[in-house]
Amino acid sequence: MPYHPSVRAVALACGMSLLSACGGGGGGGGGSSAPAPSPTSSTAANYICPSSDTDTSVARNGGVASATSEAPHTGFGRGHGPAPSTTLLGVAYSSQMEAAQHNALVAREQGLGATFVHSTVFAHVGITVHLLSVPSASGTAIESSLRSEPGVKEVGFVGRRQGLTVSQQYWPNNPYFNGFSTTVAPTPGATDPPSTYHVGPYEESNDVPGQWDMHAIGLGDAFEYSQSGNGSGITNASALGSSSIKIAIIDTGEDTQHPELSSKITYQKCFITYDGSQSTSNYTTDPLGHGTDVSGIAAAELNSGIGFAGAGGDVVIYGYRVFPTPDNSCLGDNPDNTCSADTTDIASAIDDAISKGVNVISMSLGGCDEATNQECCPNGIDPDPYEGPAVQAAISDGITVVAAAGNNGPDGEPPVQTGIDAPACGSGVIAVGATGLADGSDVGTPQFDSDGTVAAPLEYVAGYSQYGSPARDYQSSSAWGIVAPGGDAENDDDADDLHWIENIWTTTPFTANDAGNCEGDYPTDSGTADCRILIDGTSMATPHVAGAAALILSIGNSSYKSPAEIKALLCSTSDDLGSTYGSDEGCGRLNIYRAMAVAVGDSATPTPEPVP
Repeated sequence: MPYHPSVRAVALACGMSLLSACGGGGGGGGGSSAPAPSPTSSTAANYICPSSDTDTSVARNGGVASATSEAPHTGFGRGHGPAPSTTLLGVAYSSQMEAAQHNALVAREQGLGATFVHSTVFAHVGITVHLLSVPSASGTAIESSLRSEPGVKEVGFVGRRQGLTVSQQYWPNNPYFNGFSTTVAPTPGATDPPSTYHVGPYEESNDVPGQWDMHAIGLGDAFEYSQSGNGSGITNASALGSSSIKIAIIDTGEDTQHPELSSKITYQKCFITYDGSQSTSNYTTDPLGHGTDVSGIAAAELNSGIGFAGAGGDVVIYGYRVFPTPDNSCLGDNPDNTCSADTTDIASAIDDAISKGVNVISMSLGGCDEATNQECCPNGIDPDPYEGPAVQAAISDGITVVAAAGNNGPDGEPPVQTGIDAPACGSGVIAVGATGLADGSDVGTPQFDSDGTVAAPLEYVAGYSQYGSPARDYQSSSAWGIVAPGGDAENDDDADDLHWIENIWTTTPFTANDAGNCEGDYPTDSGTADCRILIDGTSMATPHVAGAAALILSIGNSSYKSPAEIKALLCSTSDDLGSTYGSDEGCGRLNIYRAMAVAVGDSATPTPEPVP
């Protein structure tokens, strides 16, 4: 079949170490220069939309794909460690003073009991910040001592977001959000988690699973605005998300039987094209798992008593499936046309979402013409004759469109892609890159292998994450996009929980090789089956931003309603990872806490502080 842009093979922008359908292990990627060879008539059944919530339309080949190094990671059976005994403290000095007295300042900090981790220069404001690791038991005393020292401009505990008037987090009863070391979950809305739970800032460690990603973006603090007595003087129940806000997930489908999605998916539609003929139905199902995973990140059910908290809180999901049923495992090395989506189907899904009045569209997928290795979107225009106009129609209708930047960044698998993938690169789309955590062990981006510690991880932009030009335009809505947690595992055998994003997975995988861990939640492995997986990629970063946009729209502030206003808000309240760790961060790293504070009118909201 000759190449034609209307049938571009669009690959998932997911799990850069997990799914070779996303461009291969180690780097991932955003698509191919031409579709794979047309499937034979024997695989036509793979392109039929499901006829029920339990029909996966699987055309099985009679066997189960053999296990490979790219099998899903579940974290099953790992033990848990003690709570960290240290915490992070940031100390700001004038850059001129710090440069002249660096050694003396470090010696003074050490004399108080702190350990110097690194310093970051913020030239545009003339500030240099020292990141210190301090014993948790004496952290407050060290902070107080440093505050009174000459030359210190500001001191604060990193990760606690000091300066905002919300005085605690909202703690739902989702155990992966709260952190583990007991099987007893807190009461929903409790001001603090039980002391036996894993401690902040991430409620997770290298061998204790959790949702470091949601704590990094301040989700619990954003939710807290829904509670009375939160310290801000502002209470808005919709800060937990509103069921009137609809987020469309256009992906491999959604498992409506999953216990964390069954109450959240209020509409389904499938579009799958084969040989120019489009199959449609009012059911999705998810034989791969990718769409279920991103749906969970965006809007897994709050206070379900199991699993995870979604970034959008109580918003609802409109589920769309545009990927066929695979005729082999898309986790293998030879993905074919069944592992990609036709852009005509993507356009159909977008058009249907417009007609249904959705508020946000999330697309963890992308593609580009790798044969020319050029920018996907000349002058910000997606050249695809179906997808491009559909995206622009959605934006013109006031829908916020969020899409993955792609996984063929500088450290990705060849060919390295210039710019970001379509549809993320289209004008008005919020493109999303990915960050990872460095904790002193090898990660997917080798330059950060020795950075950070388990007690004091450092967040950075993952090397596989694609980005536009200029690479960094902090807090500017003119930036190519924004970054959010996506994970950055060293390889498929990486056993460090902090290197991955953990969330839900399909209960009906195509093969055993595509399956997640469907036992009960850690650490008891009993109770409600809560299928989940460890995965990384810009696909995982994207629903964090889409969920955040839906959460802001839930508030109903007319000043933050249009796609341009939403992007401007998310960018203007983002965190700066710094020139070393975030040189390709676009407008910064998503901080939903700061964005929510502005949206609810918290006048005490300070200028966002850099994050080491």
